[in-house]
Amino acid sequence: MEQNTIRSNRWNEAARYGLIFGGISSAYIYLGNLIVASGLTGTFGSILSFVLWAAKFVGCIKLMKYAMQKFSYENPSAERSDIFKLGRNIAVLSALVYSTYAVADIMYISAEYYQAAYTTMLTEMAKTLPAQDIEELKNMLADLPKYTFIGKLIYCSLFGIVLSFILSRNIPSKNPFINNTDEQ
Repeated sequence: MEQNTIRSNRWNEAARYGLIFGGISSAYIYLGNLIVASGLTGTFGSILSFVLWAAKFVGCIKLMKYAMQKFSYENPSAERSDIFKLGRNIAVLSALVYSTYAVADIMYISAEYYQAAYTTMLTEMAKTLPAQDIEELKNMLADLPKYTFIGKLIYCSLFGIVLSFILSRNIPSKNPFINNTDEQ
């Protein structure tokens, strides 16, 4: 019965934090698009983009650690494997949210921007590549939303799973005195 409660709590927490992580990563895409749309290219735009990326990267790691510690505290009977599974579930669910937003951005939200970029790229490449290669590139660009979804889903899931594995090794903390009593 206790395992069922932990499993249920794990999925509830994973869903909540998966939405939060996915929202943070999606906001990063949105803010990146705002930086480009505002014309902040060059050094200042690059520095601002790097600062946003670093804030997202560090913030997500700290938030993952917090979520795992909170789950461990609220479920004292949870083992390290349960903590890891929470992190794994958060990673996969947030990757699903983020990948979906990335595809929506390409297809609907910033479709004009991406279409202009593709047109510019194909025009420049047409100067040096044969027509057959340009057609293959056009076909590949038509499938870009699929590649984006699958690639981001796999990458973000793997990153989150590795992070969960690393963090779960010390949650709950390894206290060598936890089972000792005064009699020992």
